[in-house]
Amino acid sequence: MSEQKPEFEFSAFKDAFERKDAYRWVQFYADDAEWIEYKPSAPPRDPLRMVGRKRIAEFIASLERSDIKISLSNEVLGRERAAFSVDVTLPDGKGVYEHTIIYIEDGKIARQVDVEAWD
Repeated sequence: MSEQKPEFEFSAFKDAFERKDAYRWVQFYADDAEWIEYKPSAPPRDPLRMVGRKRIAEFIASLERSDIKISLSNEVLGRERAAFSVDVTLPDGKGVYEHTIIYIEDGKIARQVDVEAWD
């Protein structure tokens, strides 16, 4: 009899993400998760790397306190990976668009990779 792996609750993740609910959002990450961002200030040769749930929680808390608006769309969901687009509206009206892939292990995000384009 094979052991059933925990499921990743994408709809709950999306809700926490879009509401910027830091407490709920960070619960979706494994203790040793890694979040990598490629953006103009963090190009492929030197991306922004956040390692560990504690560091990721600090980042998410900064988003929760911010005046940005976030929406998630175009989800492609699998058991071990999911991909989606993120639209961010900054307080000055400018935008950030990103594509994200999350790698899921044991029902938690083990790795997240974002590629961002900025106005």
